[in-house]
Amino acid sequence: MRHNPDLILMDAVMPEMDGFRATTELKSLLEFTDTPILMVTALEDEYSVEQAFMAGACDYITKPVNWVVLKQRVKRLISASHADRKIRHLAYHDTLTGLPNRLLFIDRMDQAISRAIREENRFALIFIDIDHFKMINDSMGHAAGDILLTTVTSRLTSALRRTDTISRLGGDEFTVIVENIDAPEDAGLVANSLLEMLVRPILIDEREVHISGSIGIALYPDDGTSFGTLLKNADAAMYRAKDLGRNMFQFYAAEMSEAVMHRLDMEGLLRNALERQEFILHYQPKFDLRSGRCCGMEALVRWEHPQRGLISPDEFIPLAEETGLIVQLGEWVLRTACVQLAKWQQTGYAINNISINVSARQIRDENFPDLVEKIITETGVNPVDVEIELTESALVENYDKARDLLIRFNDMGLKIALDDFGTGYASMSYLKAFPIDTVKVDRSFVSGLPGNREDMAIVKAISSLTETLDLSLVAEGVENEYQLEFLKNIYCPQAQGYFWSRPLTAWQFEQDILKNSEGGLG
Repeated sequence: MRHNPDLILMDAVMPEMDGFRATTELKSLLEFTDTPILMVTALEDEYSVEQAFMAGACDYITKPVNWVVLKQRVKRLISASHADRKIRHLAYHDTLTGLPNRLLFIDRMDQAISRAIREENRFALIFIDIDHFKMINDSMGHAAGDILLTTVTSRLTSALRRTDTISRLGGDEFTVIVENIDAPEDAGLVANSLLEMLVRPILIDEREVHISGSIGIALYPDDGTSFGTLLKNADAAMYRAKDLGRNMFQFYAAEMSEAVMHRLDMEGLLRNALERQEFILHYQPKFDLRSGRCCGMEALVRWEHPQRGLISPDEFIPLAEETGLIVQLGEWVLRTACVQLAKWQQTGYAINNISINVSARQIRDENFPDLVEKIITETGVNPVDVEIELTESALVENYDKARDLLIRFNDMGLKIALDDFGTGYASMSYLKAFPIDTVKVDRSFVSGLPGNREDMAIVKAISSLTETLDLSLVAEGVENEYQLEFLKNIYCPQAQGYFWSRPLTAWQFEQDILKNSEGGLG
């Protein structure tokens, strides 16, 4: 049939096939599953009526037909059918994008598995996650996030065949079922097409927004034969793509399951760590290169797990960022650092600079500036002694919000330091656009001193630039006397690194640095 009917009138008694069997046959066809069938019959016995309903009819009317009654019955059935279809659509489709939702996706996966078993072929499950979606949603608003998701839906759909099934699992996660593939490369070609669609700029409120995607691919039956296993493995492959730098796809490999389990395990431990007070602060001293005295410190968070020991920040900080726990952790770091600074100052140590790292996620938190002001007030520290340290990447990801935030911090009297300077983005433009007080030369440039000519030129240029702009300069990662001498010769004012000290506990810092004559009192 060219068009699906709104309703079928079925005579119970027909020459070739009776209406009961015809109804059963029609209901077995996918296109007629939801089409109401009204049985027209002269048979009024209980068995015939029961047989009509068992075959799939939704109502019946007896002969001779009362046309007024028939007309009303048809109108009622069609109206009920349309309402039922609408309810079914809402139950099985995402309201924003119109795509199949998780419920319908599960059903489509079960169908794909059944077909693959029956036809002895393969299919691919592609798992798509939009990179940095939450950042855009938080900074530009939910309406902008909705525009982005509907645009992404349209573009992804246009890159697929009509036989492919795309679903929205929720948030910024999409799945695609690609059936009848001959080789894994076929799925890779589809994934590449999807990535190309995602990197095209999207215009939202007259602003160009740039996104990308991380894609994981699991193959049936190679990577699993059940819905749950395939979804878990495609998800693991997607996270692997994120870990490798985003804007790429990865096929599932068995070792990824171990990585995912480790990640979930770490997330659970991280959620409990704050409550159980497993975090501590270490302090790395900064030194004035002219006097050789300690002129400040950087507060660095460390995780001391009771069984696993010291867990590297490289492992838990990105996870805290991703899960949002960095907001709570950041509050604890800021408060603890300010309390410690106040304690040292009350003891009589003339330490008047503490740097505290702030993440991109904290910048996006609407309550963050009020929280900082509250902690400064409650701990009684002089805001001039507190330096908020941000990376270039945190600024570029949240340009407008970061600028407003730093202006407010500047008005409070806080100092602002730009970390990892020179590693990317438009560094010089940020020195003009933001109220920066201090620039920190990234350790990657310091490590090559004085032998690497390029590193020498870069560090000299940064030193000259900061001097011209009347900014403080701190060289990070100083590990030997040769690096120190080079920095002194170009008049770099401050530095920190293992040459003097690793990050120390508060007690160690007080004993080794503050009480030491080289560390300096006053």
